[in-house]
Amino acid sequence: MLNKKRFIVLLAVLIIIYAAGYLFLTIAPLPAWLAAIWQRPLPDKVFKGAAWFRFAKDEELRGWEEKIFKGRVLYTVVGDQEDGYLSAYSNNSASGLLYWLSFDPKTHPMVNWRWKVIKFPDKKGGVNQEGEWVEKDDYAARFYVIFPRFPFTRVQCLEYVWDKEIPEGTVIENALFSNLKIIVAESGEKNLGRWVQEERNVYDDFRRTFGSRPGKAGAIAIMTDSDNTTSTAEAQYDDIKVGYEK
Repeated sequence: MLNKKRFIVLLAVLIIIYAAGYLFLTIAPLPAWLAAIWQRPLPDKVFKGAAWFRFAKDEELRGWEEKIFKGRVLYTVVGDQEDGYLSAYSNNSASGLLYWLSFDPKTHPMVNWRWKVIKFPDKKGGVNQEGEWVEKDDYAARFYVIFPRFPFTRVQCLEYVWDKEIPEGTVIENALFSNLKIIVAESGEKNLGRWVQEERNVYDDFRRTFGSRPGKAGAIAIMTDSDNTTSTAEAQYDDIKVGYEK
């Protein structure tokens, strides 16, 4: 047990430590990295997922890689320095944005994002002016979760799309690449021009579409395209959260 003298000494030490900490936090300048953490909004501090993208203007598209397939889609961060959204405009073009990250869907299976379709690509199909058949594989908004495997040709991918006509919940296997499963997460024009929140359990979606358990996810991607329909499409993306618990 502490005697009276030791108790007084311990109490004095605690008071000194408390006073020093108070002066440090209120008077002395904080290091830049500590100040940045201290001043972050509460949601940023408590989020425990692999990544959270809010497309703040001051960050632009840092870390995202552009993948061009046919022409360049115009991706632009719109908003202020603290918050914003990603605008995508496609004019007979197909390019996407890829972000490398890692999370284990067995323990952190959830992904969440907001998207808004401004204009769907024209999916009438048929023959274009050059006499070529126009495919219908264009979507105003796509969100991908990618599972790398070796060799690269064995990579597996879940692709969530917002389509104008195909019913929500439909699963489509890509005709050219069987390891790509397309899930219609949103359908129709009822929410055209409105933000729609999506949340998916990628572990369950992978088991349902591939019939096996997924390995670790290695990347996410987004894309708006209209090259196959030789038309235009426009969408917006925001608030992407990746790899958190149920």
